[in-house]
Amino acid sequence: MLAVSRLYSFLDHKEGFNVHFLEGQKLIHDLVLLHPMKGSGFAYFRDMFLGLMPMIFFLKPSESLGLYIDSEDPYFRLKIETNSAGHTRCLLLPEEFNVFPMKISGQVRVTKIFTSGKTPYTSMIELKDVETKEVINQIMRESYQTNTEVIIGDISDQSIMITKLPGSATANVSDDSHLRKDFQKKHQPFFHKVFETASDDIEQIVKMFEDRGFAYLGSRQIDFFCPCSMERMVLNLRGLYANDLEHLFEGKPEIQIKCDYCRKEYWITPADILGS
Repeated sequence: MLAVSRLYSFLDHKEGFNVHFLEGQKLIHDLVLLHPMKGSGFAYFRDMFLGLMPMIFFLKPSESLGLYIDSEDPYFRLKIETNSAGHTRCLLLPEEFNVFPMKISGQVRVTKIFTSGKTPYTSMIELKDVETKEVINQIMRESYQTNTEVIIGDISDQSIMITKLPGSATANVSDDSHLRKDFQKKHQPFFHKVFETASDDIEQIVKMFEDRGFAYLGSRQIDFFCPCSMERMVLNLRGLYANDLEHLFEGKPEIQIKCDYCRKEYWITPADILGS
């Protein structure tokens, strides 16, 4: 049985880097059950999901993050919503999407929601013939303005995010990118070993990174959670169809509504919409 997925954070004091490791095997297992796509479409879904999820590290307590990719070439819509507690839901449309695009053209919307009542932060990023695995790195550069690289495991459902810390004694703005590339090259054999080991054991994972010289900062659980409910479904339909129930039900005593995110099914009657 797979352990619950976690996002681990480590620090390299000497060279000034954060290294975040997403152990996502349980997440991808559950993703298969929730979104039973096949072939290249799911392979793309998997890579984008593993690439985007380490961004949870940048969320402060009670903050939420939404990532929405509207690709026009090829056409698809990808939504990933998560929060600082690691509760996540996602959606890829169309459901029959079965392409692994080499390059993407479209838009990315990044929305960060605060609990203090502060206006949500939103940024729009243009994608023009961007290589699939570079989308997340462009998001990090343009939206979060960090010197970050995400490495997605090919042999395990895991990923690693490397972030150069600002203001270190060994770096300046002009050579940060070069330092990150050198750091990544230096540790590439170790990262490959981590993916090859494919462990989901907390103690083993922490030991592997600590033996490499990284200081363990902590981890957080990542899982799927959808806040949908019968009440929410009824409220949504009431707002849209309260005065047009005949069109909605078409003579049927009840209709079935399915949540696009978690696939949970709800049976709703006209009485539910009318509140009687």
